[in-house]
Amino acid sequence: MSQSSKGFISSVPGSLGSFGSSFYVKKSKILYNASGTFETTVPEFECYNATVKYDDIDDLTSTRSFAGRVGMNDIQLTFDNGPVISGRLDMPIDPATTVSGSAVWTEN
Repeated sequence: MSQSSKGFISSVPGSLGSFGSSFYVKKSKILYNASGTFETTVPEFECYNATVKYDDIDDLTSTRSFAGRVGMNDIQLTFDNGPVISGRLDMPIDPATTVSGSAVWTEN
């Protein structure tokens, strides 16, 4: 991945299967958001020092499938078209969970 942006990813409070994330792309001065659902139950989590790595800004569009892991100490979601969201969780969660699902990318 040739480009990266900083941001956050966290579960939606009260939901054991949804998350939201935002990443500021300095080059375009646009905030890219991914809102998604896991196919399995995932404990609540927060990662306010997340990074998204991607090759082209157009990779952060549309509805995309992902697979990855949440916990114990970190998160990594790899999207089917290449981007990877990763970071160290603010608080550990146990047990670690292998996840898959889909997310919709939007921009502000």
